[in-house]
Amino acid sequence: MIINEFFVTVRVGRWYVDNGTDSHGPYLSQQDATADAIEAAEQVSGRKKPAAVLVKLPGSNATLVWTSRRRLEDRTPEDRTPEDRTPEDRTPEDRTREAVAEAGPEVRAIP
Repeated sequence: MIINEFFVTVRVGRWYVDNGTDSHGPYLSQQDATADAIEAAEQVSGRKKPAAVLVKLPGSNATLVWTSRRRLEDRTPEDRTPEDRTPEDRTPEDRTREAVAEAGPEVRAIP
């Protein structure tokens, strides 16, 4: 399933919201850009067309801040994807998956 992603980014000290090839902004702050991105994502998301808002800062991975599936802060640790979980709420399966990924392609988890 394809997720409609809205990226909150900063370029030359100004905040923008990027969605596909469209870019909106500049915004005065990250909070303003994020709020606008969430509002836009809510408008386009539906049961069969999920949306997500991510903050992408230079030199770092994108961080999920909102998803139409469930608001991130309302999700329990079990509902979160492995990438969303904090070290404290990682499951044994998450730790196994991470260890296998670090070991390389020649090591596979036993089901």
